[in-house]
Amino acid sequence: MSCCGNQRAALRQDSTHIGSPTHHWVSAAVEFEYTGHGQLTVTGPLTGMSYQFAGHGARAQVHGSDAPSIVSVPNLRLVR
Repeated sequence: MSCCGNQRAALRQDSTHIGSPTHHWVSAAVEFEYTGHGQLTVTGPLTGMSYQFAGHGARAQVHGSDAPSIVSVPNLRLVR
């Protein structure tokens, strides 16, 4: 049986990149900022968690597995 070598460790390290076409699961929380007006509530498609933004400039920590979908929500921007 062959060993995977460092491939698993490299894959695990690469999985934290949002928007990477080959990785959809991220373990770390990701911060988003609301650029719209009024209030916004977004439900994460994988976790079912609700993320609330109270108004313009509000920030919320989003579970990493929800981030690839939430990045496509209008008026939300990824904070780096």
